[in-house]
Amino acid sequence: MMDVNSLPKQFPVVKASGTHYEVGFAIGQTLREVIQKFLLENKKVFKKNFARYLSESQKFLTVTVKYFPQYIEELEGLAKGAAVSFEELFLVNNREIADHSLLSAELGHCTIVAIPQNGGYLVGHNEDWDIDALDHLYLADVNINGTKMYGLNYVYNIIGDSVAVNNYGLIEAVNELYHDDEQVGVPKNFVARAILDCKTLEEAEELMQRIPRASGFNHVLVQGMRLWNIESSAKEYVIEKIEGQKFVHTNHYLTELKRIDKGNQESVARYDKVKQLLTDINSIDDMKRILSDRTGPRICREGTIGSVIIDMCNNVAHIAYGQPRFDRNQTASDNYVAQSLT
Repeated sequence: MMDVNSLPKQFPVVKASGTHYEVGFAIGQTLREVIQKFLLENKKVFKKNFARYLSESQKFLTVTVKYFPQYIEELEGLAKGAAVSFEELFLVNNREIADHSLLSAELGHCTIVAIPQNGGYLVGHNEDWDIDALDHLYLADVNINGTKMYGLNYVYNIIGDSVAVNNYGLIEAVNELYHDDEQVGVPKNFVARAILDCKTLEEAEELMQRIPRASGFNHVLVQGMRLWNIESSAKEYVIEKIEGQKFVHTNHYLTELKRIDKGNQESVARYDKVKQLLTDINSIDDMKRILSDRTGPRICREGTIGSVIIDMCNNVAHIAYGQPRFDRNQTASDNYVAQSLT
């Protein structure tokens, strides 16, 4: 008989279905304690500026309601279920006003690796933030008005802020980018959420064209054998369209938008390392190995708090709680747990 105490620890899973509000409420109710604790700490961190940030955030809320009322309903459900202030929860998702990520012990954040395999892609994503945020992550397994989504998410954020896949086979992995191009518009968290609802890559491109963004993420989108690298800011975006090629992205611009990059040498070092090793990454085991790498420059870093590999060909996600561990010669050291996507 297997000793359950020997099994790797796993992220909590929230399963819910219904309307945007109903699913948001279910998530908030399930994760209420963690959400309440974070919002209390967030308020203390910004101290005397907090009231001003709340006021300034209202302009962004007005724009978001205009373009995405359904996601505002989702966030209202999250706030109601968690018994917290909607305005404070929106501010957390409006990082253009109050960016708690800048308070992280480690800047940089996240490595994405994608390799073609069996007519599709393996997409690996290390979630890097702050070790204190480890218990802020959960797995959303939800069906909202017929669109199913599965992925890693922060408890206080709208769905889609890390790595996830929908029932149209569209995978979205999100990376931080550092730039000064910001404006009043739809916060980047909500743009990432909207992309996760898209049925096609073309639909995601149309969304980028028409939405007034407050700032920008890097969105690595995969569907079938197509990979689109979308790098964005508030006023610009570039889509690099790739088919059947290996790809890596960290936390700096790779396209012509590199001219607005604020610079991140740690990210460049991580990128260069994985780029050089891409020829040797051909399987799930290879993906686990590179995402678990602790030799300098580290891919698995002090702030790595989760790792996800999505294998659409086999409808499986491999998920590691905290820092990923893998040694192909020692099965016991592998802390990835396979989860069915069907």
